Amino acid sequence: MPIKRIVEAGICSLVLLLSIFKSSHAGYSMSPLVTILDLSSKNPSGEVLVKFEQGDAKVPLAVELKVKGREVSLDGSTVEYPDDKSADNFVVYPSQIVLLPGESQRVQIKWVGESMPKKEIAYGLICEQAPVKLGDEDKPRTKAEGRLYILVRYEGMILVRPAGIRPNTIVDSAGPKVDSTGKTHLVFTLNNTGTARQIIKGLKLQVTPLDKSGKMIFSKSVSYKPNVPDSQTKQKLYAGFRRRLDMPWPENVFVGPVKVTAEFEPEK
Repeated sequence: MPIKRIVEAGICSLVLLLSIFKSSHAGYSMSPLVTILDLSSKNPSGEVLVKFEQGDAKVPLAVELKVKGREVSLDGSTVEYPDDKSADNFVVYPSQIVLLPGESQRVQIKWVGESMPKKEIAYGLICEQAPVKLGDEDKPRTKAEGRLYILVRYEGMILVRPAGIRPNTIVDSAGPKVDSTGKTHLVFTLNNTGTARQIIKGLKLQVTPLDKSGKMIFSKSVSYKPNVPDSQTKQKLYAGFRRRLDMPWPENVFVGPVKVTAEFEPEK
């Protein structure tokens, strides 16, 4: 059989396969995605709105909200939600919801932690949709039929904020790295030793070469605003965490040992 006929036969089979599936997709939203709890207030609580958007769905929507830990990878590219005891610090009510098309539900989030944290902490607020039976599973079938469930998951954040916090971010280490193409990069690690989150976008660097004895050569120091990829700066640097940045080696700086300091724009 010619290749063209084989491809056409494959496409026809795929269309036929999809035609026997009924798609069950319930579009919903959760807002806001970031909930800030001010622990200095008398009632450190907030709320999110879960809304079952109007559409062609005919079945109820079931969702469950969970609080988990939240950790950002060292390069800032991924966010993980470990199963820990973070949920013990909160009351989420109601945590399980069933909505009909067009309905909405406000969910209260309250801090009930036994001790007052000394720094700002980010937790994950996960809203996951659960499959719901269509209600006609017991009816007789005259032909083969499949069901395709599309489940939606929101990854929000709860930001617990005590009073009197501020970031204090330093550069732990810095140095050159040569990639596979032979280009030299400046790689350095930020360490937020403060008590509040640090916005990385807009940072300004001062790169100072070091002599053989490790002393800084200030006459050859360079200050500039690097073009950092969004993937490394999209996630803020929270207190107690580190972020490793990788960028082109600065011009007019001899490749070798350097001392790097960083300045940050204040959060608006």
